[in-house]
Amino acid sequence: MAHMPKPVSRALRRILNPFLLALAVCVVVVDDVFRAFVIPAVGALARLPFIRWIEAGIAHLPPHVILMLFLIPLAIIEPFKLYGLYLFSLGHFGAGLLTFFVAKVVGLGLAERLFAIGREKLLSIGWFAWCFAKIVAIRDFVHGWLQRTWAWQQARRVVGAVREALARAGALLSRLLLERGRRGWLAAARRRVRQRFVA
Repeated sequence: MAHMPKPVSRALRRILNPFLLALAVCVVVVDDVFRAFVIPAVGALARLPFIRWIEAGIAHLPPHVILMLFLIPLAIIEPFKLYGLYLFSLGHFGAGLLTFFVAKVVGLGLAERLFAIGREKLLSIGWFAWCFAKIVAIRDFVHGWLQRTWAWQQARRVVGAVREALARAGALLSRLLLERGRRGWLAAARRRVRQRFVA
């Protein structure tokens, strides 16, 4: 088989690189959005005694058994994400988004927690460690690229301004409630409600 000429291969790379970059950006941004609320929720669940007992048992398993526990649920859940996108493409926006959302949350939660439990044993498997390093490198590259773009910087400014406004509003509300104290209007309203019920 004849090799593809270098000019054609360069042209193909020029076409594919923007597409692959856009795809990587979408994947990383979606993962970051879901991680923002999935990871804290999974961490809270991990504090339950029953969950801690299960995780302790998993941590003592051999590396390849932990790998199976890591990969098999993902292999089952990933098709549901594609099915959600398929429903979305057919115009079933609610069902598609719900399917994708549930699959993403469950898949990400399981993956993150199982990786946290068996990190050292999973990374002792050569090909898994290689794949993990590549994924981290791609994610770091995308984050670095996004942080240099004008749109990302503007979005961060907007988010920062909203957070500051919410923080100021929360601080003002807390200060007002503290100044009112128990003898303020809220306490008086509660007393009036109690008097009506007593009467």
